[in-house]
Amino acid sequence: MFRVKIAKRITRAGEPVQTAGLELQTAGAIGAAGNGKCGEAPILLPLPPNAALMKSTFHLPRKRTTYLAYLLGYVLLFSLVQGLPARDFSTALINELLSLPPKLLFVFLVVEVLMGRVWGRWRVFVPAYVLLILVAALFQRLIDNYLILPYLLTHWKPEALLSVPPFLYNVVKLQFVVTLPACARLLQIVAVERSAAQTARAEKLQAELAVLRHQFHPHFLFNVLNSLYAQVLEGSERAPGLVLRLSEMMRYHVYEAGDRPVRLSREVHYLQSYIALQQARFGSRLSLSVDFSGPVDDVLIEPLLLLPFIENGFKHALRAEPGADGWITLYISVEEQWMTLRMENSRPERDTPAENGAGGFGLRNVQRRLDLLYPSRHVLEIVPEPDRFFVLLKICLHAA
Repeated sequence: MFRVKIAKRITRAGEPVQTAGLELQTAGAIGAAGNGKCGEAPILLPLPPNAALMKSTFHLPRKRTTYLAYLLGYVLLFSLVQGLPARDFSTALINELLSLPPKLLFVFLVVEVLMGRVWGRWRVFVPAYVLLILVAALFQRLIDNYLILPYLLTHWKPEALLSVPPFLYNVVKLQFVVTLPACARLLQIVAVERSAAQTARAEKLQAELAVLRHQFHPHFLFNVLNSLYAQVLEGSERAPGLVLRLSEMMRYHVYEAGDRPVRLSREVHYLQSYIALQQARFGSRLSLSVDFSGPVDDVLIEPLLLLPFIENGFKHALRAEPGADGWITLYISVEEQWMTLRMENSRPERDTPAENGAGGFGLRNVQRRLDLLYPSRHVLEIVPEPDRFFVLLKICLHAA
């Protein structure tokens, strides 16, 4: 269950992804209150480049063996059906072997040629299929009248070449023999199409995540550099230390905050650096209460996922007239792989929902990333009130 509460608006999470190029395995549903242990972590398993092709087509020798086994079973079945009542299995077997070439050719043309090239183009497929089955039935009638009856079943009286009953009988037998291979081929086609659609969807989601990450970097830098600029203008002696802090943060951005999860302890250290920069900026004007608890080194989290909430709190806690004080409380805890973030900040009366609600760039960004990265594994509540702004985020994280 995923719930985002923003002025009574509910947003649903996206669906898990499972592709041929990337297989995403997610855990079970989240409890109503977000308690209990997480399921297994989602794992991205890269498959070989030709995995979809290997799954969707038989290896050629294996295909030949499959066809041979199927046709052999068909010949034996009809030999028994036709030979046992007359107690002449050998003659029935020879008849079926002589009748095999048109059936074999018909199955090959339908399954490998028609279904392989024009499946879905019904205006071409249906007439071609009807023509093939009629031609194969005519070929079968030629074998019956000029080979089997004169030499094997001499006591049978030949009928006209285009006589309807024997012609329809051959059509039914051809339809019977092609049904199973056609069904197998259809399953292959469906699997390939589904794999292609899932691969395209996975690539789209990966591209969207990449865009969100690249959009977020300049947004973050804009706010941090503004804080540092204010310190430099005031001639603060702490400016060099702040530059060092910023250097550490940028090192985290460049070398650690890639497309793989990081330990929550590294993310917490990064947040502590950001908070130190903001404390230096606002000084005594800001009352700050921060607490980190639990085994933060034992779980993994998507990098830079929590910063927008902290950034939003600092941005709006002191947007009132100059001289006014603000406050922020931040608690991050980990229990049984559940990370819980509770953040609350003061909200000036002149702050409008459009300025401080969920419409901000950073919060919209992080909401979308949560949808993509933790579907059905997180709970997010954002509650704007007249004098304060409250955020509750719970994520079922992956063990480190």
